[in-house]
Amino acid sequence: MTQLITLTNESGMQLKLMTTGAALLSLTVPVGDEQREVLLGCKPEDYLRQQVYLNAMVGRFANRIANSVIHYQGETYHLVASQGENCLHGGKDGFDRREWSIVSLQQDKVTLSLHSADGDQGFPGECDVTLTYALENNDVLIDIQATVSKACPVNLTCHGYFNLDGKRGDVREHDLMVNASRYLPIDAMGIPLSSAPQPVEAALDLRQSRCLKEQWLSHPQLVTAKGFDHCYLLDSDAQEAAARLTSADARLTMEVFTNQPGIQIYTGNYLDGAPSRDGTLYQDYEGICLEAQLLPDSPGRPELGDPWLLPGNTYHHQTRYRFIAA
Repeated sequence: MTQLITLTNESGMQLKLMTTGAALLSLTVPVGDEQREVLLGCKPEDYLRQQVYLNAMVGRFANRIANSVIHYQGETYHLVASQGENCLHGGKDGFDRREWSIVSLQQDKVTLSLHSADGDQGFPGECDVTLTYALENNDVLIDIQATVSKACPVNLTCHGYFNLDGKRGDVREHDLMVNASRYLPIDAMGIPLSSAPQPVEAALDLRQSRCLKEQWLSHPQLVTAKGFDHCYLLDSDAQEAAARLTSADARLTMEVFTNQPGIQIYTGNYLDGAPSRDGTLYQDYEGICLEAQLLPDSPGRPELGDPWLLPGNTYHHQTRYRFIAA
């Protein structure tokens, strides 16, 4: 049964989440004399009827694996397809659909756990995940650790949809900077093309902060995806901001720090019809996801890194969302 959790801290932040999908329901931050809602969200009872991974923790492997198949040391594993013939976000019954367990709960921090059985969605081996959400000053810290009983690609991320305006509207009015000089071009299904990562160019170059609506759909890759849905290979280390998002009114900025090599920028291109917390339906482009992760389709493509976690080793993903009010 779903359990609801509310975290607060002395800085005035409040984070609401639930154990189903470890999904975030609301995040408010102080901006002047207001508490500004910065996340899209739905009513808990509506969560399982949405298909857009609304603020969920996705895995066992976030993003896409082509043809839903992986190979390792002579073994072939057929995964559950969840987007056409490809495996998206861990399969049809991924971690975003699971009931997570509460390990510990404090005023400003909660730790959850999840056990995934051998063969779950086709993935080899058992996988045990520990996930912590914590409020630290003006930051939301997400810390994920995982172990496996057999070699398996592991890649988890928070699929949070942000809109920093504090009201519903077009997130393309936000300014965005991404500290990356390379990205992965994709085909019509979002699978990285066979070529190696490419230099950012024209409308895909986000190294200088600019309004997302500028040059909108002016590049063939943006037309292919109906907006941004691309993985950027970060130039920054964990001490530098991987990305910076600023509200349309310029009163609130969110910086992203992570130890992951990539960040998927997704502008909510297929949000239309998802339930909102006020009972109405979201429209496309009302929220943006900045999903720190390993690179998509990398289990069988060494040029995209090695996402295979081995028994005895620990996967450790840490992402920090920092909020700065003007």
